[in-house]
Amino acid sequence: MRSIVLWIFILITLLFATMACYHHLMLRKEAKVIQVVGSLVEVDGYKMNILIVGNKAKKGEPTIVLLSGSGVAAPVYDYKILYSKLTDRYQVAVIEKFGYGYSDMCGLPRDVHTMVEEDRKALKIKGQYGPYILMPHSMSALEALYWANMYPTEVKAIIGLDMAVPTSYDEKSAQRFKLSFNKIMTSFFGMQRIPAICNIPKNGLSKQEAEQLNCLVYRNTLNDDVYAECKMVYENARCVKKLKNPDIPILMFTTNLGDPAIGRYWMAAQDNFAKQSTNCTQIKLNCGHNLHYYKSDYIALEIKKFMNSL
Repeated sequence: MRSIVLWIFILITLLFATMACYHHLMLRKEAKVIQVVGSLVEVDGYKMNILIVGNKAKKGEPTIVLLSGSGVAAPVYDYKILYSKLTDRYQVAVIEKFGYGYSDMCGLPRDVHTMVEEDRKALKIKGQYGPYILMPHSMSALEALYWANMYPTEVKAIIGLDMAVPTSYDEKSAQRFKLSFNKIMTSFFGMQRIPAICNIPKNGLSKQEAEQLNCLVYRNTLNDDVYAECKMVYENARCVKKLKNPDIPILMFTTNLGDPAIGRYWMAAQDNFAKQSTNCTQIKLNCGHNLHYYKSDYIALEIKKFMNSL
């Protein structure tokens, strides 16, 4: 019996060692085929990618600034199915924070103030000075709310894609150990390469774009910057909670599934936020947290109506 257990242990060890070696060898190979889509701008000594697409904003017309949800490996590709439906009428800037997409990993603090300042610098380097329509997905809504409070002249409105609000994180779930375990399994062993474990949606992407997305998912999943940002979320939520709800138009798309890491608290928090805000429209959708995968046509249509009303 002991010999059987020993052999099983040896086989499992060899399997994981093989996976780790394969993952890191492939990362080196894939690094040679990664081709930046967007513009790398220098922010605080590191390169941050920002893609600006669509009709050039007229004087006084705001640019839509898309802020990705936590851990989205390649925002330029992940959200294309949505923002490509807006570019016929609006200019859209897709920001890839440090650790995301084609941007560098920086190792800098991932508090909400630092991340907002990095985004502002990147936009200004690209000649974008606001006002902006911030379009955050999930956790990045904390940055949008902070931004609107600290720099009210820069933010004309917010379009929330199943957005986080400060009270979304009032209830701490037992995620820290799970997060650390997932980081080891992805960053070191490359478990995200297994399709059954990590399904990579490629709707609306060309073959070349899909290949680039794969490379970025394999490279970026729970890297050090993303991991640090996820660990900071409760502190960032407490910081934003001290601020008032911004008195600007807000369009909230919410889902009936919410963030699986938070569960029922996510939906209740959004409902309360909408009720307490002075100028907020909430649209509830019957789909998952990555609502742009499922309802992009409808969301784009409602965004255009909202933009026309501003």
